Amino acid sequence: MHLATQEVQVQNLEIGMYVSRLDVPWVQTPFPIQGFHISKQEELELLAVYCNKVYVDEYLSKVNVSTPVYKNRPGAGNKKQLDPKTIRLMSEKARFKPRVEQYPVSTKLKKEIKEASVVYSQVIGQMSITYRDMEQMGYINMSEVKKSSSDMVKSIIKNPDALAWLCRIGSDNEALYQQAIRSAVWGLIFGRHLGLSQQDLKDLGTSLLLAPIGKTKLSKELVYSQQNLEEVKQYQQHVDLTLEETHKMFSSSHQVNYILSSYCERNNGSGYPRAIIGNRIPFLARIAGISDYYEQLINPYPGADSLTPIEAISHLYKVRGELFQSELVEEFIQAIGIYPTGSLVKLNNNAIGIVVEQPEKSRLRPRIALIKDAMNVTLDAPKILNLAKDATDDFGMPLQIERSLKTTATDIDANELHNKLFRNNNWLSFLSPNF
Repeated sequence: MHLATQEVQVQNLEIGMYVSRLDVPWVQTPFPIQGFHISKQEELELLAVYCNKVYVDEYLSKVNVSTPVYKNRPGAGNKKQLDPKTIRLMSEKARFKPRVEQYPVSTKLKKEIKEASVVYSQVIGQMSITYRDMEQMGYINMSEVKKSSSDMVKSIIKNPDALAWLCRIGSDNEALYQQAIRSAVWGLIFGRHLGLSQQDLKDLGTSLLLAPIGKTKLSKELVYSQQNLEEVKQYQQHVDLTLEETHKMFSSSHQVNYILSSYCERNNGSGYPRAIIGNRIPFLARIAGISDYYEQLINPYPGADSLTPIEAISHLYKVRGELFQSELVEEFIQAIGIYPTGSLVKLNNNAIGIVVEQPEKSRLRPRIALIKDAMNVTLDAPKILNLAKDATDDFGMPLQIERSLKTTATDIDANELHNKLFRNNNWLSFLSPNF
């Protein structure tokens, strides 16, 4: 290591700096062990996910790092002054429910995707009816919502990648029930990772499926448009409107209502409707809150810019300790992964692919279905690459993910790709037997 090495906090890194050492083992990151020049914004975002600080070699850097300009995290200059009690409550270590289950993957993806497709289709149909009935008749068929949640739990316990894939390739952002389903998938994957009981998972799923119900009683302009301060207050009434409906249902559990009452609360007290802080927010509501927030980052309502999964993870990491407890954010990242199943990615040879599975022991090197080659030519049949097994290009050069892409970055039809991968007669015969 060069003597001219400086410790730099990740928020102060710049493109052109040469990173010679991390504050975590290299093997736990996707970065080359020998060090590297920061050449693009995505690398800055990745470093923020994995590290708090790094060591920059002044001699090898292409920019002057002897007198770094220290930058605040986003929003740091506009922080509300917090009282000592709030700071103390925010700073408490997150309290978790004890792990009661271990959920190993028990079904291969190529089998579970077939069963999950049926479940996903049924859940979409039922939740469409549920939200329509709420709008037109003010009625919720709670038993059907609970059944939908239970079916999703069974699939995610067996293999979480199946429903993750389906909710990533099918996005109808204007439909409240679609957002609710995707939020429930993220929440259940997170809960599975934490080893929650099956009953807790079912209640968590039910809560997230019902979470936007109150928004059906608000005007579409209020829900989907940019809001002024007065409109924000009106919009936040959706929590109470949801609870008004669930309290009418005798089959709605106390725990479901408890989650629904608090999933919009935030660690620093900036949430609503009660502005409660830290561990005073019920544990399952904290899980639901971070899952719903993540969904809104990657699939926002029309008019808002979407983030790629890695941008959303980077954002969550930056607001850890403020909006969400640090320990929960870190567990969520482990559960969902940097490149969630269904993510569109660009490889270092310019080929484009989509993540089809994240092996639990190699989430940073997932299995990819290549859909465009290095010359941007669409492949007739997707080619499967297992990056965990040192995949190479046609010239023998190692392949790795360079960055994630927005779903609009390619003209490939997601449903057509799904059919090619999962509905052909040979049923994924081109994949390895272990897939």
